[in-house]
Amino acid sequence: MTIEENIMFPLRMFSEQSRPKMISRVNEVLNRVNLDGVNNKFPAEISGGMQKRVSIARAIVNNPKYLFCDEPNSGLDPKTATVIDKLIQRITHENDITTLVVTHDMNSVMEIGERISFLKDGMLVWKGVQEEIFKTQNKDVTDFVYSSNLFKKIRDVQNKSSR
Repeated sequence: MTIEENIMFPLRMFSEQSRPKMISRVNEVLNRVNLDGVNNKFPAEISGGMQKRVSIARAIVNNPKYLFCDEPNSGLDPKTATVIDKLIQRITHENDITTLVVTHDMNSVMEIGERISFLKDGMLVWKGVQEEIFKTQNKDVTDFVYSSNLFKKIRDVQNKSSR
């Protein structure tokens, strides 16, 4: 299927709209994710980051109340991952959608996470807001968060400034 057909699929399944109205809605959501003019391309003809944005467009085409994102940045370079994070954040706020993001990417957690839950072995071991994650004494959380060199450096800077 083309990108237009992919995004139109949920409309065909769950609405009674005319084809011109569906195409108009497809163009609207493509514009929202900054992908004007790719309607007739196939997913294999666009980049991974563009494919992720097409997935987001397809997910929001029916104006959902909830958006579920499972590892939305997997396979993306850090710059493109940030673009996707900001897009998810913008769409969530503009459309008043409750969004659940499942990720191992701490950059994404810190970019878009408002309320964060940390699971280990299928169990909830910590939950809180973004500002609290660097203050927790929960070893499971700190081991995971500070496994990244970037966050180790942030922690070291915070520790030096609090002395």
